[in-house]
Amino acid sequence: MMKYLASILLAFTAITMAQAQKVVIYPKSGDAVTYNMSDLDHLEFIPADDADNPVDKDVIVKELWCNRGELKIFGKMYRPAGVADTQKLPAVILSHSANLNADAMNVYATAIAKAGFCAYAFDFCGACDESRSDGNTADMTPFTEVDDLKAVIAAMKANDGVDASKICLLGSSLGGLVSALTAEDASLGIAGLILFYPAFNIPELVAMMDKFGDMGGGFGDLGGFGMSYSEAFCNSMRNYDVYANIGTFAHKVLILHGSNDMIVKISYSEQAVDTYPDATLITIDGANHGFNADNLGSFGSMMGGTADYDSQVIPHVISYLDSYLR
Repeated sequence: MMKYLASILLAFTAITMAQAQKVVIYPKSGDAVTYNMSDLDHLEFIPADDADNPVDKDVIVKELWCNRGELKIFGKMYRPAGVADTQKLPAVILSHSANLNADAMNVYATAIAKAGFCAYAFDFCGACDESRSDGNTADMTPFTEVDDLKAVIAAMKANDGVDASKICLLGSSLGGLVSALTAEDASLGIAGLILFYPAFNIPELVAMMDKFGDMGGGFGDLGGFGMSYSEAFCNSMRNYDVYANIGTFAHKVLILHGSNDMIVKISYSEQAVDTYPDATLITIDGANHGFNADNLGSFGSMMGGTADYDSQVIPHVISYLDSYLR
């Protein structure tokens, strides 16, 4: 509603300025600039190009909610422009990292849609204060997130514009762990799995913090690592063997991991490659825990890394989808 009101206000302002025969621009910084209407070709108001409203003429983004029981899950559907909503496309469901939301996956969802696929990015319930989905952070665990993802998968399978036989999961960090655990359920019929620096080390992190005694029910005090996990989260991961609970996924797995990842060492992905029957690990040289500014961990730019490796990452993702999801 606020966006519509803003549009009306802008239009009214434009008309008023036109009648006055002058346009006055007030930037956030610097002096105002005045133009004569007679010197202007036209006025155009376009939406801001930001994480909440990506602008790309080749992609249509629509808000789409799902349900897990009584909980509502916020998400965004990305589709190629010019393709009917009912045309069934292979789909990729994107699961974000801890303490982030669906906006962190905008770049990847947009690139996937531009390549001719459907993409859906959503907020896990209780993932962070910025999550638009229902749920409390105190209740969130990797297994509640698995339940969220399964609910999203069911909704995508029921969507008229999705080919239910060609759904791929793509997850980063915690979202990668959740995607990997979810894909193990063969009844879901997941056709592909892409993992960005999956957080298979969380049980070891919980064990490490247990050595320091009571940290208030979790290890949220380690803000420098971007961690803020609840007591329920830590209890769910304590003594959990990740590698004993993955490895039966029957299709090709693609894992991308930064060589300089300080939060999840690449050795965890190397072990995952040995666990899956058919998996490929691609090392992104110099990258830390995150491949762009929206996904970087707290140490993202350290150790010689830069903020954006998407020019390397996205082609690998699209190549995988072209090979295994068309």
